[in-house]
Amino acid sequence: MRHETGTLLCLACYKDRLASVCENADEYKLFEMRDDSIYPAGRLSLPSKDPMDRTSAILACGVSLLLCGAICADTRALLEQGGVHVIPWLTGGIHEVMDALGRGGLSRLVMPGAPECPAAPDTGHV
Repeated sequence: MRHETGTLLCLACYKDRLASVCENADEYKLFEMRDDSIYPAGRLSLPSKDPMDRTSAILACGVSLLLCGAICADTRALLEQGGVHVIPWLTGGIHEVMDALGRGGLSRLVMPGAPECPAAPDTGHV
């Protein structure tokens, strides 16, 4: 898998797993994808529960890829208009998600009954 140098990934989390609903995440964990590897890059401070504030924070820190559970259509549209590739409808623990992303297997983490998982950018894998 080949990633652009310095691609910033954000996971919308609740405790140690992806939040079922992106807007209900209690933490956004950041990772840098570089040189065929994924490295921890910190946490994004959540300014409030307001989806607009959270969206602005994601855009301001330069996130390129967001992995999350369900997400409001308006929130997703704003993120994508800002250049963030959103892969919603995922479930799983943080380590499970990171392993699946690294192996190109996000499709096995799609929530039951959810639409098909789109491919992650720059990889051609799902």
